[in-house]
Amino acid sequence: MSLVLLASIVVVGIAVVVLAVHYTGGSRTGQFETVFDAIAAFRGDHPETEVLDGRLTQARDAAFLRLATPGRIGFVTVFGQHFLSREIGASDLAMSVTTDHAVVTVSARDFTWKGGRYIFADTAVAAEVAGWFPEAASDAPRYHIGSVRHG
Repeated sequence: MSLVLLASIVVVGIAVVVLAVHYTGGSRTGQFETVFDAIAAFRGDHPETEVLDGRLTQARDAAFLRLATPGRIGFVTVFGQHFLSREIGASDLAMSVTTDHAVVTVSARDFTWKGGRYIFADTAVAAEVAGWFPEAASDAPRYHIGSVRHG
């Protein structure tokens, strides 16, 4: 068999697999329809943890959950067609949680989830979520509301 024919077979095979995954929905990312969907996904991994409240991000791809456990906050995000959930305490944070308008930025110590930048519907929701976080280990302020941008 010639090298060109073998390479063509491999390329066609890979293309067929990629198209099959795409058309069966494997490349589609999910969303939470409501905060209750996010709570249900979190409870799938943490059934013993009591969730009091939650807030979805504006894109509905992540949620922060207020837990009954003092000093802990829940987090769940869409990961392809699956969910990644974490229970976060002060020792899990690499630095303080900050808010800038409707954005909450989290830095975590976990190598599987380093945190991220999460956009909420408005500044009040972002400030509420930031207030749920436990005191961080760093000397930086726990959270900061950014100044108003013009233009």
